[in-house]
Amino acid sequence: MGSTPITLAKPDSATQQQAFQADLTAAGIMGVIEDNILNHPRSKQVRIGPSEIGMDCTRRLIRKLNGQPEPERGIAWKPTVGTACHSQMEEWFGHQPETAGYLVEKRVTVGAIGETPITGSTDLFSITDKTVIDWKFVGPSMLKKYKASGPSNQYRVQAHLYGTGWVNAGYAVEQVMIVFLPRDGEITDSYFWWEPYDRAVAEEAMNKANQLHTLIKTIGVEATLAMFPLCNNRFCPWCPADRQASTPMF
Repeated sequence: MGSTPITLAKPDSATQQQAFQADLTAAGIMGVIEDNILNHPRSKQVRIGPSEIGMDCTRRLIRKLNGQPEPERGIAWKPTVGTACHSQMEEWFGHQPETAGYLVEKRVTVGAIGETPITGSTDLFSITDKTVIDWKFVGPSMLKKYKASGPSNQYRVQAHLYGTGWVNAGYAVEQVMIVFLPRDGEITDSYFWWEPYDRAVAEEAMNKANQLHTLIKTIGVEATLAMFPLCNNRFCPWCPADRQASTPMF
């Protein structure tokens, strides 16, 4: 499941036999990698989480609220690398002494959409500094972009939602921080963005999600989608295909 079919020619020499065996080995390795990526819990998650509520594309948000899985975009290798790096951070900070004041990968409730509580697992919380911290592992071009103009609205909203989750859990929160770590490059290339925690940022995002949720329940998902334009983000999993489908061929 998930493996790319490979057609192998029948070998007719010792060298070809060795190459044939190497191809079989490579196919087996890729099969294990692809199957595990496709069957990872994050790949199968349908219910919306705090990391998605701040999506810039309203149509994408509507589909997520409606529980629609995103179109297949191939094997999600970059998110898998990010997940592995998150696990490493969890191990490192989870082994810090209690006096360091770190809470790692704790689940918090950021609010509700309709009758459904929205929960998420936060990367790191510093009790001492009253700071919510989120890791992002990015490539060189995106790291440069974030250094120049700060995080996307989606990332910013996520940080404040988690801040609200910690406040709801009874902790004092003064600031939110996103740590952009290079997927390629040196650790010294890292960028630490932060701003004061603002509950209003989280509440505005949750209000929008609840309004869309109500529209979906009242008039249906297609009518709700029709109320909003297609976005121009080429990385949106929905709008580029929807635009192409709606464009006349002649």
